[in-house]
Amino acid sequence: MTVTQPAEDLEFGRLTSAGIEKFREKIGIDWPYNRWTAWNEEATRDGIRHYANGFGDDNPLYCDPDHAAGSRWGRIIAPPGFLEGAGLTPRIPTTPELKARGKGALAGVHMFWAGDHIRWFRPVQEGDRLWVRRFYVAITEKESRFGGRSALSVRRRVYWNDAGELIAVWDADFVHTERDAAAKRDVLREARLQHVYTDDELEMVDAHYAAEEIRGAEPRYVDDVVVGEELPTRYRGPMVTGDVIAWLMGNGRHEIYPYRLNWKNRRRMGGFYSRNEYGAWDSAMRVHWDDRYAQSVGAPRAYDYGMLRNAWLLQMVTDWMGDDAVIVAADDRIKGFNTLGDLTRLTGRVDAVEAGAAAWPEVVLAVECTNQRDEVTASGTVRVRLPSRRLGLPGFPDPPGDHGLLPGMPSPDEGPWAR
Repeated sequence: MTVTQPAEDLEFGRLTSAGIEKFREKIGIDWPYNRWTAWNEEATRDGIRHYANGFGDDNPLYCDPDHAAGSRWGRIIAPPGFLEGAGLTPRIPTTPELKARGKGALAGVHMFWAGDHIRWFRPVQEGDRLWVRRFYVAITEKESRFGGRSALSVRRRVYWNDAGELIAVWDADFVHTERDAAAKRDVLREARLQHVYTDDELEMVDAHYAAEEIRGAEPRYVDDVVVGEELPTRYRGPMVTGDVIAWLMGNGRHEIYPYRLNWKNRRRMGGFYSRNEYGAWDSAMRVHWDDRYAQSVGAPRAYDYGMLRNAWLLQMVTDWMGDDAVIVAADDRIKGFNTLGDLTRLTGRVDAVEAGAAAWPEVVLAVECTNQRDEVTASGTVRVRLPSRRLGLPGFPDPPGDHGLLPGMPSPDEGPWAR
């Protein structure tokens, strides 16, 4: 296969000022999801359950139709993170000039998921057909301990259902680093010494699994919440390759295709592939199960998906808040690698109960992931609206007037839901 190289001043695999400037041309240009890239175009009962089970969640609100039918929602709803692999992009007016903007920018430069900023305006319910607009909103140069000279890009996804109702606006942060530069720095060499777990340690983890509770139909009222209150501690791991496979089964293949479809995909996005130790073409996603390749980009060994930790943290919150509550916002930062063999401790506490300008008091939860070396690998805040004895059931915030689109972005032809 021949991979088209970018212009010389962009330097394939190098993080250059010219490459970053070229990347800025992508801001506000739709990067469509089609049936080649979307995992769920519709929120089916099976798709929702597979997603939930893929990160270890069996909440009956997502998995049990009879339980869900008796809830305020009247049917199964999806976990908050379900949207990550969902939705098709409606037809967007475009031109060859628009499609060419930013082409070749930062080709061959590795990207790491670095965090999320999500705002929800309604739930995903069983039967919803989902639509998404995906585009970059910013890129800035930065310096990181891990990769040295880096860039931080922000990719936005805006989700609607088939009725044209806005579901969420999701900004995801990505750090761009040169693959060999991060490997040469090797600032994480101490993390390569993997802990081997004892019987007592594994029994402790199993005891926590046995003690996990899902609040479910029993309301948790905002009137009873106390600032400083701690959520029950959770553990996830020690992480094995099977956990990564389960996540991919539920959340999507992330551009991983076999055989002839692999060949087709290499012609669609050749920079995503390189030759492995057998000389065969393999995707960049193998950083999540191939230690040797992960180390070539500077990681201690194969590591998880940042969205997996986001899903764990949101599950800790949804189990705590109960069926009647809603998550309205989440902001998280991925601070380090969670590698195969790592054990993650999830913690949370009530930081505040804010009335402010909101129509409903919002509980602000501080959440963290910490590994067996006591390193914080992810942290953030989740904002929750709980039921109130005085006010009743909470609703979602009103959607923004611009629906999360940038000024000057084209509207879909024939109305917002043209196929």
